[in-house]
Amino acid sequence: MLYRLRPPRALTWCDVPGYAVCRVDDQPPPDWERLSWVPAEKRAFSNDLLRIAVRYGARSGSGIVLDARHTEDLGRADELRCDRIAAAQARAELRSGAGGQPVGVLGSDVRPEDQEWEHTEEAARKAEADLAELLAVPVQIDLVAHWLRLGGRYPD
Repeated sequence: MLYRLRPPRALTWCDVPGYAVCRVDDQPPPDWERLSWVPAEKRAFSNDLLRIAVRYGARSGSGIVLDARHTEDLGRADELRCDRIAAAQARAELRSGAGGQPVGVLGSDVRPEDQEWEHTEEAARKAEADLAELLAVPVQIDLVAHWLRLGGRYPD
């Protein structure tokens, strides 16, 4: 899957395998604008997405094209933490039951909440570290210049 970022903050996607078409050594470069782009529904434009795009993306006529594989860690830490909070709330509701009476423990294989939180935090910290590693790669100066020429703003 590919994402296309266009100034000022537009994000579209195309169901084409990024590894098959998004290569730096393509000469001449593909005509990205001919693909069928639709508005992104599962991901929003963000400064971090733009930061990733100028490191791993390719230039298109109206913006920057990015292989979606580079975005897997974007927002992952927050997602893990939110899922953990939702699970804790659901568990608390189950324990209190519909009438407010405690239901009891659902099974002996349920881990203590503090251990679950620790595992979630560990996974969230790994996702943050993976994102930091992605962002540690130097930007492609020509992509930043291209973005600015198209009227975009770069956050760094």
